[in-house]
Amino acid sequence: MVENVAAAVRFALDVALKATVLLSITALALIALRRASAAARQLVATLGLAGALALPVATLFAPRWEIPLLPSPVPRAAPTEIAAATAPESASSGLGTRESERDGPAFERATAAPAARIEERSGTSHPSPRKGSEPDGSAPKTPSSPTWWMFGTLALWSVGTLFASARLALGAARVARIRRCASDEVDEEWTALSTELEVKLGLARPVRLLFSDELAVPVTTGLHRPVVLLPEGARRWNDERRRVVLLHELAHVKRRDWVALLTGQAAAALYWFHPLAWSTRLQMQKDCERACDDLVLSAGTRASAYAAHLLSIIRSLRLSRQRTLPAVAMARRSYWDSRMRAILDPNVPRRVVSGREARLATGALIAAVVALAVVEPWASRRAEAMSSGPTSSLIDLDSAVDQLESPCKKESSGAQPAVMVGNKRGKEPSLFLVESSIAPESEIPQAEQTAALEATAPEAPAFAQASRKHRKNGDWYSRGMELHNDERYDEAIEAFRHSIEEGHRVEAATYNIACGYARKGDADRAFEWLQKAMDEGFELSSHINRDDDLDGLRSDPRFAELRRAARAERTRASKHRADRLAERFRELRSSRSAKGGAFYSLGKDLLEVGRYDLAGPAFQISAARGYREGASLYNTACALSLGGDKAAALDYLQKALETGFDDPGLVRRDDDLDNVRGEPRYRELLEMAQDLELHRFEDHWNPKSWSHSGRRAAWREVEQRFVEYTQRHPQSGRAWFNLGYARVEADRAEPAVEAFRRALDLRYRTPTTMYNLACAYALTDRRDEAFSWLFKALDAGFPAEGMLRSDDDLDNLRGDPRFRQALARAKSVDDDD
Repeated sequence: MVENVAAAVRFALDVALKATVLLSITALALIALRRASAAARQLVATLGLAGALALPVATLFAPRWEIPLLPSPVPRAAPTEIAAATAPESASSGLGTRESERDGPAFERATAAPAARIEERSGTSHPSPRKGSEPDGSAPKTPSSPTWWMFGTLALWSVGTLFASARLALGAARVARIRRCASDEVDEEWTALSTELEVKLGLARPVRLLFSDELAVPVTTGLHRPVVLLPEGARRWNDERRRVVLLHELAHVKRRDWVALLTGQAAAALYWFHPLAWSTRLQMQKDCERACDDLVLSAGTRASAYAAHLLSIIRSLRLSRQRTLPAVAMARRSYWDSRMRAILDPNVPRRVVSGREARLATGALIAAVVALAVVEPWASRRAEAMSSGPTSSLIDLDSAVDQLESPCKKESSGAQPAVMVGNKRGKEPSLFLVESSIAPESEIPQAEQTAALEATAPEAPAFAQASRKHRKNGDWYSRGMELHNDERYDEAIEAFRHSIEEGHRVEAATYNIACGYARKGDADRAFEWLQKAMDEGFELSSHINRDDDLDGLRSDPRFAELRRAARAERTRASKHRADRLAERFRELRSSRSAKGGAFYSLGKDLLEVGRYDLAGPAFQISAARGYREGASLYNTACALSLGGDKAAALDYLQKALETGFDDPGLVRRDDDLDNVRGEPRYRELLEMAQDLELHRFEDHWNPKSWSHSGRRAAWREVEQRFVEYTQRHPQSGRAWFNLGYARVEADRAEPAVEAFRRALDLRYRTPTTMYNLACAYALTDRRDEAFSWLFKALDAGFPAEGMLRSDDDLDNLRGDPRFRQALARAKSVDDDD
């Protein structure tokens, strides 16, 4: 059992090391090929991941060629150990612990410490042999015994791999279920287009088309019987989008990208802990999509048209939390921006990989895997049985060299105590085994033990030594914070002084110097530097009340005086700022060209300084000039509440809700509304805010929202809620608007038109409602009505340029010449804003 566990750990670490080497070579190759085509990069990444998957099997069956490059982390059991385990006379001694089990602290200076105490600090549990002691008859724990780290390593790797593999298997089962439940009713246009493109790409295998309402984007799965799964909404696509999407998916089939995807996911599951495995897999997926994009463009598709269709599909994922599936998806939001740039850049290389190049790359991979598999990089290390004779002691490398070269080394004793010390460079202790004759503890003079310990003790760190490295660790201020947190206050103060000399964070550095003196107990200098910090402009009043660095000063009478002075300074600065903001408000109000956004920003500043009498009018002007109308009215209510006008505050809160302010959580917890929270009308308005909240129904954590059919069903529940609300409140324009929105999301665009018209009749957010009317008409393919309302929305000032370019609700309008006119008009509206 013991030997099996140790062998398993050695094998696991061997595979992890070789996989790291192979994945590092792959990463370097990808860096070297950063200007090559996406197809070449994807081939290299796929081969690297495939090689990492093959390494465990190759390492298990390949012959061994020992090249001792690294010390073995797990020792091999020696035959002498087995004998020692049964021999009483050899069971009583020893310093036989694995280096990897040692987790004790670095060397601590001691004036007198016997060898047994030193071994206790080093993490060993074996008592030092005493002269004349009798063996206890029990066999000691051999160094090859499994420890917690062995079992932990195997268990952690195994559990992580099982979890990742189970996730991959569940995904495969979900794809199989979607494939079984998908509809095979394909119209003749799709069939004819698929046949045409298969011939164009030279596909030897027929590709089956299926439609499913559980998918948001097209995906490809299968190797011998490839299938393209399309979302149910694809039936409404125009001819151009059908062509480019199907061409992209058939490119995946031609390139056998499904196999590459499974290879990457399997490698990431096996090496779930390895960052190189995940980064290589991510790069492979990116280059896979770009390589298919290159094939689509090489087939004669215009780059601008292809990018527009792809962007529209990606935009359709805004409410989709599509889980990762073992299938090749056409669009992912995570890296669409770089993909768009690659599509539109005419200088990007788009060359495909030839068969000869692929065979050469595969041969190179096989050679690399075989070479790594046969190499045994671990230096053989056997744990020797301990006896009262020659033993192994753990000595610091630097200290051992110093002792060997020291002319003062004692020759008379012929022995040195077994010690373990930290590396002088501040790193992990570097140990090696030194054969020596260790005298029994009672025979080592106390003075020699002390001298040996002091000879190997590292020097205390000095600020001069630390300062030489401050540039590597950050600026002087950051260095000072590190030293202060380490309770090295003198060095921290010096670092903060350097920061002040360099002009970096002068106010905070000055304050921290005061904290350092306070921690040292130097009250006079602490108060001196606190006064300097306040003079530099540091906001002292918000820190001194809660900073425990200053606890030693709180009983001093000067502390109360300083706190009063800090409060007075803060009040004076706040009053000065309030006067400047009031003057700014008068200037803006006298200007006819000032935008609503300027008043909104100024209103927030006036709220902060307590000028509620001016903050309310500023937000009212912001709302009147069309800037964030709902938020402006809500902030008006807050200003009136803080000013004590409860009735007006509740009036504006109701106006904000009716205008579309959609955050009942803020209404519930905002302390600016504390003055009106006890009013009965406030509770009515809070209930109204909760009833009219729209976006709380966009629950992305609900499993029902992970598929198109689930989202549609969820939005139909929302539709029913707003139907009931409009029946109770037929004059609520916001309720009718929300009803129209829910119907669009539930794929019920026809009845959504009626809801938006009712909202428009009630003058609810006229430009936005007109735009949504245009979207509803576009979804029903009523182009004339759609363009009519779209132009009305633009004339009313709706800022639609970004929406027009990305909103997939308008896809049916894109091929119409009027759409370019709408884009030009939208651009002019945005320029005016």
